[in-house]
Amino acid sequence: MSGDVDQDAVLQARNVLLSSARLTRRQEVEAYRVLAKVSPASYAPKLANALIHLSFDDSLRELPEARLDLYREAVDAARRLDESDPRHAEVLLDALKWYQSGLFELGRRPEALTVGEERAGISRRAVDADPDAPLWSGLTLWAHSLAEEGRHAEAAELLEEFVRHSRPGGAQSGGFAWSLIEWCAEAEAAGLRETALVAAQELVELERGELALGQTSLTSLLLALLRQAELYDGYGQRDAASAALDEAATLLAELAANGEPKVWSGYQFTYWVVLFGLSGRAAELPAPGRPGPALGAYVRNWAPDLRERHFAELPALREAVERAEDPADRVAAHRKLTIRSALHSELHRGNRFLEPVLPLFDEGVSLTRRLGDEALSARALFDRASALAAGYRYADAYADFQEAQRLRNSCDMREVRALPASRDPQR
Repeated sequence: MSGDVDQDAVLQARNVLLSSARLTRRQEVEAYRVLAKVSPASYAPKLANALIHLSFDDSLRELPEARLDLYREAVDAARRLDESDPRHAEVLLDALKWYQSGLFELGRRPEALTVGEERAGISRRAVDADPDAPLWSGLTLWAHSLAEEGRHAEAAELLEEFVRHSRPGGAQSGGFAWSLIEWCAEAEAAGLRETALVAAQELVELERGELALGQTSLTSLLLALLRQAELYDGYGQRDAASAALDEAATLLAELAANGEPKVWSGYQFTYWVVLFGLSGRAAELPAPGRPGPALGAYVRNWAPDLRERHFAELPALREAVERAEDPADRVAAHRKLTIRSALHSELHRGNRFLEPVLPLFDEGVSLTRRLGDEALSARALFDRASALAAGYRYADAYADFQEAQRLRNSCDMREVRALPASRDPQR
């Protein structure tokens, strides 16, 4: 024991922790601060954890600088653990995660990215030593940061590595569907067409397999198929898109007739809103050199500064819709508003999560119908159908879906009739 440590303080700290009285978070932190100096192997991890929990205290809710000080101290505590300690990487990764989040919240993005890169390095060394170690978080969150910085190819590469390692049943298999969605999103953003399609197909196959085992919902498979169809359409593969939509229609007809076999809480709304957010990527491209949210990642995993900025623009988006004089411009602005509002609802939703955003979908359908554009009307109806399905309103969703398919098929037939004779697919 170090000679410069107050022995009375050590004894008092131990007595506090042994006391039968319920301790406040601050009392815990003070006790661990003393004991971590004399026994870091035993108390440094506890101090780091207690500091992070203290940051949740209501008195610090509006004090981001004070929370950042706690996170910095938690990192310092984690570093006291010897690197040979098997807990070292896990404790340090967790402390650095919160420190990075605090830096993001304060707009200190370059520093936050430096911390993220350090986390990625720690994770890389840990998983290189033991591929089954549950320490991939530094790499996956670094992929999010790369995505936010527009470095999509690098993000896609990291996420593909994680996906390939985390097959269902493996050490990292929890939340595998989310990993596939993120990988697909970053591959698409990077222009890696074939990779994006492979990821989308793998997502569909995963949902089919888990549905057969009773481990996912019909709605999740439906939403995966809609994502796949959207990609196919975007890449000009209309027949493949139609096949995915036909399968989705069959599932939705079953849901309309019988509902879900079992209740899946609000999970399917989260699943839907992440995929729906991806459908608006083209309208959300940030200016060169400016970071943007990692669409495809869960909203709460976005960097706090980007999340706050993204949703602070909602009133301006509503004004843009109202100011748009050209009907087509108004439709485009309204869809952007709808997608952002749906993503925002994920942060604040309760049991009635659909009600705040459904009027926007109704308005979108009305706008496209007044415009008289069948293709845009089909998209607005597909949008509303997916939202209604996420909200358990399957009969209404199926009615929209059927109308959307009719409009889509009508557009396809007109395109075929307009082809020159040499390009007619029947010749």
